[in-house]
Amino acid sequence: MNLAENESILFEDGASHFHNFIAVGGKLVVTNQRVLFQSSPCFRYQHEVKIGLDSISSVDFFKTMFLNPNGLTIMLKDGSIENFIVDDRKVWRNRILQVVTDVA
Repeated sequence: MNLAENESILFEDGASHFHNFIAVGGKLVVTNQRVLFQSSPCFRYQHEVKIGLDSISSVDFFKTMFLNPNGLTIMLKDGSIENFIVDDRKVWRNRILQVVTDVA
């Protein structure tokens, strides 16, 4: 994962991102400038997501398969949504919102 100048990783852990309705495993990273997702090289659907902290409007939860309480939704100011599967989604939400608040 390439970081920008003066960018530092604050939190990172394994996660999945919904890409074309498929959950693709990889790594979710929160830096002092953005939220990043990089898919694992072993997955067929290679992709990355870069979300500037100033573009995040809210962070919420959802249940995957309407049962599992492990979904994290990042809503952007332009109306788009990025969905992730994470462990400890409450911790992830608090971390992201804390960094967004610090930047604002």
